Amino acid sequence: MKSIVIIATALACGFVGGAAGTLTILAREHARPAELVRARSFELVGERGQVISHWGLDRAQNAVIAFSTRGLAGGVVPGRPPLDLTDPNNQTVAIGVLNDDLPFLAMRGADRKTRVRLMLTLWDQPSLLMEDDTGPRISLGIAPSDTPGPRNNSWSLMFVPDVASIGFLANTEKGQTYVKGGVYVRPGKVKYP
Repeated sequence: MKSIVIIATALACGFVGGAAGTLTILAREHARPAELVRARSFELVGERGQVISHWGLDRAQNAVIAFSTRGLAGGVVPGRPPLDLTDPNNQTVAIGVLNDDLPFLAMRGADRKTRVRLMLTLWDQPSLLMEDDTGPRISLGIAPSDTPGPRNNSWSLMFVPDVASIGFLANTEKGQTYVKGGVYVRPGKVKYP
């Protein structure tokens, strides 16, 4: 009987000591913030567990911070799978870096079609494209030539389908770059796509 009491006391003391040590370690960890957190992705969820933001790689291998609450107001819609924000078509707003290291911002409408795109070209030149449900309508930024490259310095505001534009054309002559403004308006009508 005496041995059972000794063994039980030893087990109890070991348990209490282990619990106290664990609590001490956990208290120290909570007292100081982690210096580095590494993960493949993060998800921000709403009160009912629905994913409303994805931070990580999407299916197109773009590094994104994407947001959408489309169809999830009030919680997960019964009978419908949760919204997969790794699918670029489900991202209402996405900001990130394309897989070729170009930064971008994209906004999509309720029909999941892109409405606004802001990006840099391969030569770090900005481009803003606004679209409706049929495709691109307004382009603002660098106007690429037939052979786009880092020396493109022509800028324009263009209305698609090729109905009007305003901008300036950069031209290099004898080592000096000159610019010339221009306005273009199509005199005839064009069928809206």
